Amino acid sequence: MAESKSFLFANAVRALSAAARGAGYEVPSFKGPPNLGEHSRTLKRNSDGSVTISVVFRGRAWLSTLSDIVEGFVVANSHLEKAHELRDMLWSVIEESDLSIIAAAPVPSAA
Repeated sequence: MAESKSFLFANAVRALSAAARGAGYEVPSFKGPPNLGEHSRTLKRNSDGSVTISVVFRGRAWLSTLSDIVEGFVVANSHLEKAHELRDMLWSVIEESDLSIIAAAPVPSAA
């Protein structure tokens, strides 16, 4: 059975947050979807210095959603000069954790 997009989104954010936190990066909060309909990703800098990233995860390509999650981490850590290292590390986690693969629901056989 295919997993829900909500579950996949939460699982990806959880795995990437753990990896980023473990490597000493700031971890933004994530939610979905953005309140602005025409945007697939929005960013809000909160008064306490934290960052909230809103991402559309339904009705679009899963890899596009993953890309928006990764870029959310990069933007939240934009004060760093080596954004490419964070981006590369997160994509490695995605690849190693099979987060980029969505299990398809089994196709019912014709009776």
